[in-house]
Amino acid sequence: MADVQLENGYTKIANEILEQMAKIKLSPTQYRLIFVIWRFTYGFKRKEHEMSLSFLSDATGIDKRNVQRELKSLQERKIIFQDIKSGSYRKISFNKNYDEWVGKITIGKTTVGEITNGETNNTGIGETNNGAIGEIDNTTIGETDNQEIKNKENLKEKSKEKDDQMDQPNPITEYEKFFGFPPPILIQDFNYWIDKSQFQEPEAIICEVIKRAKLHNPKFPAKYINSALKTLHDLELYTLSSVREYNAKFDAKFKKQPNVITFKEMSKRPKGVSEPPPLTDEELQELEEIEAKLPF
Repeated sequence: MADVQLENGYTKIANEILEQMAKIKLSPTQYRLIFVIWRFTYGFKRKEHEMSLSFLSDATGIDKRNVQRELKSLQERKIIFQDIKSGSYRKISFNKNYDEWVGKITIGKTTVGEITNGETNNTGIGETNNGAIGEIDNTTIGETDNQEIKNKENLKEKSKEKDDQMDQPNPITEYEKFFGFPPPILIQDFNYWIDKSQFQEPEAIICEVIKRAKLHNPKFPAKYINSALKTLHDLELYTLSSVREYNAKFDAKFKKQPNVITFKEMSKRPKGVSEPPPLTDEELQELEEIEAKLPF
């Protein structure tokens, strides 16, 4: 049985947004994408998040081509915004201004495409809101009004916005770059370090640890990274500068010891050199666990 607790993390969504989402027609794939977008934006107290097609495909189980197509549709309907730099990044944000959403067209008192269990809301066939047939709220079909032009301009402006808060390093994206999509338990750990630790720059520090972990390529990267973060926190290294200074001292110490090698390298037999048999799987596992307790 799943043990779901708010203490393990939650995503704050305004009730008004949920009410409006219930009124707009989306495909199942689009709903799933929005859930992931909410999780990795509002779930991290952010307005936007860098999400690749691979990231979204892994998070939803949907083919990347379908993900790309549905994202384009959501953007065209102004439900999300995308800031894309080819070959570099894709930043996505949810448009909470539901007045800008495209998809609900009202003719008189009846909303096109909505089923009302047989009710017609007292609107006759072809009847409109005090206008001639073909008119929609005093706007002729095909006519582009000033508001529509403004909406397009707003879309362009918002897609180009660079929120300083969003420029922070992203632990999820950083981990995905080196080790694949992070397991749920690691995401919970990240939330803890971001929300409840004394780290002053938690996202940047987590990304720094992830980069360092890649250098060692541990067998259990999630466990290794969380252990390193705990060590740094216990040492009261709460800023990125203090963490980097610690890393520099650590590196300098081992540069003076050229013969220092990792446990994995110790277990390998050099060519042409007669050595005892390689370590057993149990011995390697024990050494890996010892190595995982090291800060880096």
